[in-house]
Amino acid sequence: MTPGENSALIDDLLDRAVRAVNDGDRATAATLAGQVLAVDHDNPDAEDLLSASDHGEIRRLTIMFADLVDSTALSTRIEPESYHTLIGQFRKDVVRIVDSYEGHISSVKGDGVLVLFGHPKPHENDVRRAVSAGLDITNAVAQISEQAQRRFGVTLDVRVGIHRGVVYLDVEQDDIYGLAANLAARLTALAEPGSVVVSDVVAPLVREYFELDDRPPVPVKGIDGNVAHHVVAAERSTDVPARSVPLIGRERERACLRECCRRAHAGTLDAAGVAFRGEAGIGKTRMAVEAADMVRASGGTVVELRGSPLHTDTGLYPIRRLIERRCGITRLTEGATRLQLLKRELHSLNLDPESMVPFLAPVLGVGPEHGYQPAAVEAHALYELIAATVQQYLTACFGGGMSLLVTEDVHWYDPSTCELVGSTLTAAGGRLLVVMTGREGTWLRDDWPVEVFDLTPLNDEESDALIRALDPAVGQEQRAEVCRRCDGVPFHIEHVVAGLGALEDQVRVPEALYDPLFARMHTDSAVVPVLEAAAVIGRTGDLALLRSVVGDGAQADTDTETGPDVDGVVTALTDIRVLEPAGPEGWRFRHELLREVAVELAPPSVHRQLHARTAHALVRAAVDVEPDWPVVAGHYAQAHRFAEAAQAFQKASVVARRRGALQEALDCLTNALTQISHCHPGPSRDRAEIAVRLERGFILGTALGTMSGEVPREFERCLDLATAGDSDDDLFAALSALVSYYVPRAELRRARDLLESLPGRLTENRKWSYPAITSSLGSVLWLQGDFAAARKYLDRSLEEWADHDPRELDNAWWVNSDPVSTAHTYLALVHLGRGDLTRADAELIASVRRCENLEYPQNAYNRQHTYFKEIWVCLECGRLDRAAVLAADMRRCAEQAGLDLWRMVSSTEYATVKALMALRDGADPETLRVNADKIIRRVDGSRMMSLNVYLTFHDAVIGRLLTAAGHPDRARERLDMALRHAEETGMHFHDAELMRERARTLDDPADRRAQLDAAKQLANQQGAVLFELRCALDCFELTRDTGELRSTLDRFPGDHRWPERVRAERILS
Repeated sequence: MTPGENSALIDDLLDRAVRAVNDGDRATAATLAGQVLAVDHDNPDAEDLLSASDHGEIRRLTIMFADLVDSTALSTRIEPESYHTLIGQFRKDVVRIVDSYEGHISSVKGDGVLVLFGHPKPHENDVRRAVSAGLDITNAVAQISEQAQRRFGVTLDVRVGIHRGVVYLDVEQDDIYGLAANLAARLTALAEPGSVVVSDVVAPLVREYFELDDRPPVPVKGIDGNVAHHVVAAERSTDVPARSVPLIGRERERACLRECCRRAHAGTLDAAGVAFRGEAGIGKTRMAVEAADMVRASGGTVVELRGSPLHTDTGLYPIRRLIERRCGITRLTEGATRLQLLKRELHSLNLDPESMVPFLAPVLGVGPEHGYQPAAVEAHALYELIAATVQQYLTACFGGGMSLLVTEDVHWYDPSTCELVGSTLTAAGGRLLVVMTGREGTWLRDDWPVEVFDLTPLNDEESDALIRALDPAVGQEQRAEVCRRCDGVPFHIEHVVAGLGALEDQVRVPEALYDPLFARMHTDSAVVPVLEAAAVIGRTGDLALLRSVVGDGAQADTDTETGPDVDGVVTALTDIRVLEPAGPEGWRFRHELLREVAVELAPPSVHRQLHARTAHALVRAAVDVEPDWPVVAGHYAQAHRFAEAAQAFQKASVVARRRGALQEALDCLTNALTQISHCHPGPSRDRAEIAVRLERGFILGTALGTMSGEVPREFERCLDLATAGDSDDDLFAALSALVSYYVPRAELRRARDLLESLPGRLTENRKWSYPAITSSLGSVLWLQGDFAAARKYLDRSLEEWADHDPRELDNAWWVNSDPVSTAHTYLALVHLGRGDLTRADAELIASVRRCENLEYPQNAYNRQHTYFKEIWVCLECGRLDRAAVLAADMRRCAEQAGLDLWRMVSSTEYATVKALMALRDGADPETLRVNADKIIRRVDGSRMMSLNVYLTFHDAVIGRLLTAAGHPDRARERLDMALRHAEETGMHFHDAELMRERARTLDDPADRRAQLDAAKQLANQQGAVLFELRCALDCFELTRDTGELRSTLDRFPGDHRWPERVRAERILS
């Protein structure tokens, strides 16, 4: 047995294995994959299934690779023990530095070290941490090199490359896979010895903190295309001016700042502090910038203190960074130089360096060995003197006039700096304003004299205004999508808008937002499976569904504790404001971007598995109600369960039809076809496609009728598939659907040929189809003018129908026209032609009752058809007022049901009724002509749409009106056209009336009599006694012979409700 001989079996085994994986059943998947490999030993799909890991995540990580330069050559120049000493010191320093920035050494390859930032502990500034660590490593290696030069006569150098990208993170094996890991290693080759190089992705994220030298793109081994890179020159000693972001909203906050600035300028500011509190990105810094702009515009001084997440335990670190910025000190500045720059700064502020340096130099990390006399105090006294000196330094920075102290990110301040801020607030003398920013939490002291503003997200109108201000070219749809994703957080909006130009970034969380958002949610490994499941479920969900998807619900039935505590994780995520409550048992992602970050976590295989579980859970949970089928279908589609997705979309279409949403139903079926196209070719797929296309054709025909070119394409595709397959059921359904298309177009010969071919395809299992076929054949025979044969088939259809379960036909008939309602309405017309008004009315009543038992849209469609026939009967027997009411009801019903085609037909009916009422009431010729032209426009419009059935009835009315209006030539032209149309289509049901009306347009009595005789003879052959009586009445007007009239009246069964009987009896009396 070879793989080629069993490709179908192998495909089936692989499909089952994939389904098992998606259901979480890895044991079954492994068994099935093993069966494949037993036949096809090198099948890559089976090997992938066997090797798939349960312990992986898709993550965006910052990756640093540090590689010693020419380490192999170095090992040949010194003793092994010395070499070990140098390499050991290098690794020890790397470990120390990486640990200090809370990175993770993933692997040591030769003399290179691969370091991850963002795993296992994520931070909101992992990129910055990585670059800082890289610079520290180059400094540490430089120091090792100095020692090596002195001790061994050799030097040591390192290259550092830093990249950021998407990787597959194997948590169990502590390894990463993907292009990003390779690119980080390749970047080291672009770095000069002793330097740090970052990629194009990293550069914009760190340019605010580090000076970068941009380098031109160059080719790199193993990477397609040239690679741009940037050399990190140094950490910035001065701040990069922030990009001006428009300030939208915040009117109350701005008003407070304006008032504070006014009072500070006047020296009357009593409450010195204003605090802006809120989540990351909400706009706290932007409010601080606004305050700084106001103060500078008034001639004041601005001093800024900034907290750092890297130095929350480092005393007075914000003060140190302030002094370094003002002095121009960087991390590479030596101690002696630092001391000189500090003295210069103190001189510029008219402060005494000799008395202040001993207390400020320790803040800068400068020891006495660099040239100053340390203070002769210790412990608490030294602490207080340093605090007092810092306070003095700050006061000097303010300059004595109106000033602003901006304290940014106070939630990261160390206790000493917080005390300094408190004392500054207390000592403010009316001209100092202190603006504070910080996140939610307890950092704000109760005794600080501040006015607090808790910033909230922008509303939709403000968000839209911010987007337009950031980029006026963004269209309305894109603005709405940005608003949806960003939830009114200005920082999120800024970066999402900035990424709209890049196609990839439009569907991903921007890099600048990923780390802050991920660090916020990834508190420990237990949250990952819950976050992955919640993200797949959507922005909102309920706990029961989440438990089911994660597996917690199934585990509750066992004594084992193998799964995460879903409720506990949700509570924890709510506490850290990743989720928020949504009702008593619901949850909701606080921001859509948080959900998008969580979506990225699951590898594709896990992602598909979670979508499948979600779909299953949604269906299982909907016990007494319909599931949300579009949502279920979407999950199945994401799970690559294409057949199940198609079925769910079909069910969604049914639900939409019941609501009257035909376009929505069509969209669902179109989506179903898309899913079916992904299924493996074969009979099952063909049958599924036929079922969907039949339903699409059914809805298209209901809404658009024969003018839709899609209808025949759908049915002909079904016919092609059914003919190629072996299913008579599918072939029968396709042929029946085509009949339903041909009849409204009056392609009666084709319809009849198909109908007469169908009985031979019926089996014992499809006996229900006999009444449907006989009803359709009866209607076609009536349209062809064979009234007697039509009555036989229509009566038989209703008799056969009574012997079958109604549900069989309701569930299997793919045609708009219900065969039962159709049989009743055509029998009504048969009885109308015979003059039996009582039986005609009875059939119409039976049709109305049938429509009431149908579901949408068949109920509405067939009720329209019944309205049409009711109006027809009323027009023939002279009940014009009743016809006008029915026409109005018909239009209202069509509008309510969304049936545009029938709304047009109802307009034609209404115009016809109004015209005949005008004729009855003796309207002048011009009025009659105008009414005739109205009907002509509507009837000709129907012909242009190929809606040809019944039109000759209206042509007869048009001819009658034009004749009465004094335009016999136009009338005759119209009637001749109608007779040609009848001949072309085989639609002869109204030929007798067309010929009779044509006779009235002829001037020569002999010609008129010959035309009437031909019409009367045809009516007699058809059994249409009503038309025969009308011909007899017209003949009497020519010949005054009562014999022919009397013999015809004797055969007419109608009573005095017929105007023709009343007139004939008056003549004969």
